Formats: sequence, structure tokens, C-alpha cells
Amino acid sequence: MSLIKSLNAGVSGLKSFQTKMDTIGNNIANVDTTGFKSSRVTFSELMNENIGGNGGGESAPSLSNQVGLGVRVASVDRDFSQGTIENTGKTTDLAIEGDGYFMINDGTQDLMTRAGNFTFNQNGNLVDQSGNHVQGYNANQSGNIIGGGTTENIQVDFENALAPRQTDEVNLAGNMNANTSIRQIVSAQSAFTDGSGNIAASGTDINDLSQTASPLAAGDTVEMEITTNDGTGTETATFTYGAGNDGTTLGEMADSFNSGLTEGEVSLVDGMLMLRSGELGSSDFDVASLEVATGSGDINFPGFDVTQQGETNKQTMSTTVYDDLGKGHTLMLDFTQVAENEWSYQAKFADGEPINNGETGTVTFDEMGQVDSGGNFSIDFEPGNGAEATSFEVELGDSSQGTSFTQYSGANTAKVVNQDGYTQGSLVDINIDGDGRVQGVYDNGQNKNLAQLALGEVQNEDGLEMVGGGLFRATSAAGEVFIDTADSLADSSINAGSLEGSNVDLAQEFTEMITSQRAYQSSARVISTSDEMLTEAVNLKR
Repeated sequence: MSLIKSLNAGVSGLKSFQTKMDTIGNNIANVDTTGFKSSRVTFSELMNENIGGNGGGESAPSLSNQVGLGVRVASVDRDFSQGTIENTGKTTDLAIEGDGYFMINDGTQDLMTRAGNFTFNQNGNLVDQSGNHVQGYNANQSGNIIGGGTTENIQVDFENALAPRQTDEVNLAGNMNANTSIRQIVSAQSAFTDGSGNIAASGTDINDLSQTASPLAAGDTVEMEITTNDGTGTETATFTYGAGNDGTTLGEMADSFNSGLTEGEVSLVDGMLMLRSGELGSSDFDVASLEVATGSGDINFPGFDVTQQGETNKQTMSTTVYDDLGKGHTLMLDFTQVAENEWSYQAKFADGEPINNGETGTVTFDEMGQVDSGGNFSIDFEPGNGAEATSFEVELGDSSQGTSFTQYSGANTAKVVNQDGYTQGSLVDINIDGDGRVQGVYDNGQNKNLAQLALGEVQNEDGLEMVGGGLFRATSAAGEVFIDTADSLADSSINAGSLEGSNVDLAQEFTEMITSQRAYQSSARVISTSDEMLTEAVNLKR
């Protein structure tokens, strides 16, 4: 009854291709299922039956005559390749790029999934659509996360406020204009000229000036009296014509005056005497008189006017600093240029909080415009309202952060770039970064790490058992399960606001469907043909 074998072979084909159609149908049905991994069916031949020896000895081309008994399903394999990443915009929708699985606990066991459509439940637990808890590592009170150990349910307390932090450091950066404060300048009302009416030069002899009515004789003196910078007194400088080292020219007279003055500087510019105060800023510096004091000579010296008022300008920077109760206090720092490369500062608070230490001080710069001294200073103040005395450090520039505090001849750009204190904050939003860190965003502008998702990997993905709902269980065939954070696993990252789509290829599935249909039909034809042949064999008796 060899026809029975062909019937059984046809039946095995029907069963096997029915299984393949079941698999194809399941793949197509899940073409839009988040994180779905498609499957495929592979076949293998059933055992063969030997129907007799070859009868030809060792020289025969075939040593046995075998007929197959049909086909069977060898395996149903799952394709774990990456699905398409689809943007959703929802913060708790997560997709894994690369290897790894989200770890889920259903209350009794840890499971694995690529479907990251999570949400927070009423208790602040991050769960999947079936209410299973997403696993990871929760942060401590300081926001520190220690991964790699035993995982726990990720939970966020949405009602918990972020405690305030006292200001410990204030950072300043930018440029202080080296020309912020200016000196007072006093200039002659007219220029000296020589006998030809030309502008006199520094080498012109005083007796050759058109302003000299009677020549000076050796030993005659000329006195310049100035009003000091603070306006409380006068200072006199004397030039002796033709005697000692004083000389006889205009330039030599200016040099002689300079050697006798301590609060001003005399120069000759385009034939005019010009005097600069010895100090920056607002000044009473002026020329009280310039005349021939002794001798027979006579010179018509011009009068003098203040052509540039001295100004002491300041650069003010402000920020809010916080005490240990989180109350803000408006700090103002006034930097005033008091000399070349030297600035004084004064600290004060807008609401008048008393400063115990560090209210005033000095900052100096070197010739390259870099801070030379006073780059760091402390301020202690009494915040009041039940808070303890607060102390913080003011740092001018920070090379480790790439910021600098300079004094160049340019625009004033110095400002407070950072202070590390803040007031109490309420949680207003959640962000999840590429390493799976769940970060709380607070209404005081601060961010804090709250938790970090765990990812798992197995040695053999084909050893994962599907348990429904996009969840896999690691069987013994999967090998060891490695659980850690995304930043500790090679080539794995997490995309927030995205989901991994199904990896089903519809074109491939429909092609497989056509071949399966034809194979199924062919197996049915084998059965119907074998049946007809059996009928003919039975009819031989008639």
C-alpha cells in the first residue's frame, strides 16, 4: 500500500503549510504592533524509507533506494532585527536603538520587551499598558544613581518639592573696560608760536617765542602753581632759565615742571601746554597760575581751561543669591576703576541686608589684562527671617569652565554668569535622556535625576520565549541575562518620545503567502490523486 505513504506525505504538507500560513497571518496582523518581532517557519524532511538494496555491489552509483515520508515544521524562528523608530512626541514613549530590552516585572517575575509605550500610573510608577512595572534604579535624595545592582520599580513622587539650596559660589566673567574712568585734563587756551608765527616745538628756545615780551636771563625763574586733585591745596613747580639742568627750551621747561609735580603731568602738544591729573576720576585739578616769578624777563603766558572733566565710572553687576531657607536676596557688586589696572569693589544688597565681611575690596590686573590679585573673595551677610548667616565665594572667571574676567580697552561686558543656589521647586515636567535617565524639571529652573531605566541583554535571543503582550521570558536556552543601564551597554541608547515599530515586511509576507498557498494546493492534489489511484486499485477486483 505504497499509496498510503503518498497520502501521508500530502497530509504532512497540508499541516506544515497550514502552520506557515498561521505564522504569516500572525505577522501581517501585527504589522502595526509596537515592538513586534516577526517570525518565520523552516521545514525539514521526514525520515526516508529504504525500499530495497541497489543490487549492484560496491560499484553501483547508489547504495540505497530511499523514499521520503513527507515534511515537518523544523522550527518557528523569530526575527529580532531593529524595527523602524517612529516619533510620537509623548515623553514616556521610549524606543531602544541598538541591542537590549526594557526590563518589566509583572509581580512575580522579570520579563523583557522592546515595546516602550509606557506611562505613569496614579502612584507615580512607570508601567506598561498592562500595568506591569518598568524596572530600573531610583535616585537617592542627592540625585545620584547607582546602576548595575538589583533593579526596582521606577517611581516618581510628583508631589515632592525640590529642597532649596544655599548659594555657595557666584561666578563673574567678561571684560572690564580699561578706559572706564578718565583723568582730568587742563589745556592752554592758545599755542606758543615762534617769531615767524609758526607753532613752537619742544626744541624752541623760550626767548624765541612770539609770546616773550622781554627775554629771560640766566637764573630767571618761571613758576607753575596747580590746584591738587582733592582741591584742598596747591603745589608749585619751578623752572630756572639757563641754569643747571633746567635748560632754555619749551620742552625742557615742561620736563622741569614734571620733576617738581607729584599730582600732575605736563606735556607739550601742538605748541600748547597740557596737564593731566595724577589720579583717575572726578578731580579739582587745575592750573592756578603760570608766570615769571623772578628776573627781568616777561612772557605772555596763555590762560588754562579744563578740557576734559575727570570721571570715575563704575560697572555694576547683580544677581540673586539664596540663603539656606531658599529666600532670594538681590546682590549688587559695584566695580569702580580707581587707577590703571586697579578696581575697587563694593558689595551691597538691594534690601539692605547687613554684610559682616567682604563688603569692599580691590582687584588688580596685570599688563596683559588678566586678574593679578583679588580674583576670589568671600562675602558673609545676615539674611534675616530665621535663616542662618550665609557665606559665599565670588570667583572672577573660571578656567575650568572656559570663562575669564579681563581688563582690556573694549566694551564693558562683565556680568554674573552663574550662581549655584536656588529656591524651593515644584515638579512641572519629566524628561528622559538617551541613557534612560528620568530627569525632573522644576519650576525654579533646576533639573534633578530621579531614576534611570534598566536594559537587559541575553547571550541567545532565540532562547527568549514569547509570553504575550510583547513580553519575552528568558529561558535556560537564552543563557545569562545581563542587566545594566544604557550607558553601560555597548551600542544601546534610548529615544524618548518615540516607539519602535513592527519589523514585519509586508512585501515579503505576501510573497511567502503566495508560495504557501501554491504548496498547500499541490499537497492537496497529491492526496486527491493518490485517492484516485487507490480507487483504481480497488476496482481491479470488479
